[in-house]
Amino acid sequence: MRNGYFRQAGPSFTSQPHYYSYHPSYTFQPNHLPLTQNVVHRVPPYVPNQINQTSVSNIAVSRNQTDHTSSNVPHPGPHQNWIYQPSDTYFFLGDHNASYYIFPYEADPTTEIVIRGRYPYARYFTFNVANIPTHRLVDAIVGKDLIPDPGSTNPFFPGGDWGATNRNYTLKIRFTEPPEGSNLFVPDAGNNVIYAGTLESGAPNRTGFIILRIYVPSIGYDKTGGVDLPFITYAQNSSLPSAAFQTTTQQHQLDFDDFRYLNEVANMNTRNNIENNFRQNVDLTWKRFGPEFLQPEGNTIYTISTLIDRDPNKLLYIRWKAPTFPDTYHNFGISGDEDMQYWSMNFVTPVGMLGLYTISDYQTIIDNEGYVNLVISFGAQRPSSVTSENGFTWIDASQLPLVPLFLIYRNNQISEDFIQYTAADIPPGEIVTSQDMGEYYQSGIYLDPMDFEQA
Repeated sequence: MRNGYFRQAGPSFTSQPHYYSYHPSYTFQPNHLPLTQNVVHRVPPYVPNQINQTSVSNIAVSRNQTDHTSSNVPHPGPHQNWIYQPSDTYFFLGDHNASYYIFPYEADPTTEIVIRGRYPYARYFTFNVANIPTHRLVDAIVGKDLIPDPGSTNPFFPGGDWGATNRNYTLKIRFTEPPEGSNLFVPDAGNNVIYAGTLESGAPNRTGFIILRIYVPSIGYDKTGGVDLPFITYAQNSSLPSAAFQTTTQQHQLDFDDFRYLNEVANMNTRNNIENNFRQNVDLTWKRFGPEFLQPEGNTIYTISTLIDRDPNKLLYIRWKAPTFPDTYHNFGISGDEDMQYWSMNFVTPVGMLGLYTISDYQTIIDNEGYVNLVISFGAQRPSSVTSENGFTWIDASQLPLVPLFLIYRNNQISEDFIQYTAADIPPGEIVTSQDMGEYYQSGIYLDPMDFEQA
């Protein structure tokens, strides 16, 4: 045990049905069946239940929730509903261990959106405010930065009471500029405020959406983290005079420059038939990946691999030292000594800009030396020595669609002491090496299955 992390015996991923992804500016795309891992495990990790509906207003009551519909609870305005957003859509290149919820807004400076909720029993959660015409982030707040309501506890504070009953917060979004000398986010007990009135260019922000993301609910809780979705109301910003509502008519096209590297590599390396003989084995190369709207909050770092060779006769073996993380899945609290709050390895493709599959920190086997030994097959048989008892995590990726594949390694909410072992100092698009990350660098090579047997 290190920093409160309890290691599981092994991951298990159950099959899920086909479902369809929705995004306001994206056509429906069918998802694939997820991967399978045949390993022994004591406690099955959380696999989010994907649902077909877009409205979540009729989702069953979660445990420990506050009944916001009660007539005894005062509201400043009509209740607004969240829209469920599958995590594998174009906009997110999503992490499959997260649940995403969207609230579209249209507002002027006299409008205030009030969000009242309870801190979930989950690894972490965030609120992101985005602008629809530009598809760019306005601001984002991580759950640990929300000051709780008076008399409540934020369990995401280091050393906080994970099982606290009183865990309420209030977040307001105002469409004005922040007070002079203030940042876009001004925290205050029961009155946390995001000032989202203007974009980085100085243009007014009038239409967009709020994104709520909940990662890895604790064992025994549903995908909302056991607290139901936050309650949204519109209110009048009484501190401002009334003004006529104005909207912008300027049209913006989606900017795909952020994915230029992803597509260039795919175009250079895509093969006509993946069943043919492949080129000789090569090490996996990684680059810093930094699209603006893929940075949903500060202190998040992505690296992306070169195109994966889907040789059915080879295994892709990736080894790196595992950063420590809080074991909130088993309802242990956050100590603050962890290397980061969350990390994951994600299969992605430039075809539709989809995230296809995720394996994250708590779902991997970590060997006795603290390393992850990830073995990925695209048709090759599993060697008898590649077992969880020997410290290996096995993934059969032969079920993935026959599209160009990359891996994105995500580091989220990194501690100050650990930041030197990440790609934080590497500019986007530049190659990341083992000299940059040390033993935490995700080294990948292609091997014949017999190499494992002989070893």
